[in-house]
Amino acid sequence: MSLEKIGFNSVVSAAAKANPRAPGDFMQDGLLHCGKCKTPKQCRVTVCGEEHTVSCMCECREQAATEEQAAEEARQKALRVAALRTSGLMDVSLRPMRFDTDDLRARGYTDKGRRYVANWGIVERDNVGMLLWGNTGTGKTFLAACIANALIDQGVSVMMTSFPRILSAVQGLRPDERAGYLDDLNRYRLLVIDDLGAERQSEYALEIVYNVIDGRYKAQKPLIVTTNVPLIEMQKAPNMDYQRIYDRVLAMCVPIKIDGESRRKGIAAEKMKAVKEIFE
Repeated sequence: MSLEKIGFNSVVSAAAKANPRAPGDFMQDGLLHCGKCKTPKQCRVTVCGEEHTVSCMCECREQAATEEQAAEEARQKALRVAALRTSGLMDVSLRPMRFDTDDLRARGYTDKGRRYVANWGIVERDNVGMLLWGNTGTGKTFLAACIANALIDQGVSVMMTSFPRILSAVQGLRPDERAGYLDDLNRYRLLVIDDLGAERQSEYALEIVYNVIDGRYKAQKPLIVTTNVPLIEMQKAPNMDYQRIYDRVLAMCVPIKIDGESRRKGIAAEKMKAVKEIFE
């Protein structure tokens, strides 16, 4: 028997096992048909000049196979997304923050966030970031986390962190290890730095801040920054260390002022009202 026939027989055997005869199946025109969808479970093929009857998928089995493949692909995607969220959003409080959980206190701002996600292909290509600035509690972190989660859902690698967290991570590392850690931040397609300006203001800390921002600038990858620092202070920073940091940020990020009442105060007031209703 030729190798070609041996290979053909193996394929035929495997196909028959994958699509066995079931109760209700019937013969028609010399071919086995599915009792459920009434379509052939066998077909005729010619190999080496000889005609053979071999197993094939009927329509309902083909549909089931397609659904099984789609379900497996969805499962694999869910695993990848979960891994991206775990590695990119180490602060677990950020993970539930989604556009559909927005309380609509600042709909105009969340609309901007939605458009950023919807146009990710363009903003990534053109290296367009966002500088979300404004008073404490107005929803800057919430908006940044909504963007991060929405992109992660699409399979985009995002790291959302803060400089206090970065400074804590690099503390005690050798220079080469520190450089490796900072380089790893640029593996992510989007980097989100929350609360710029909250880090300690030592010479070492400012150097790390600059290295992260400058590394992102040189990598030509998008950056989103949230900060309580007023835009005018960033534009006219008197200190050279801050000036070179803010210059890089403003070169990469479109400033968007997030104003309005503090979300935290509003949430606290709603909780207090609910508590009073319980006990009064």
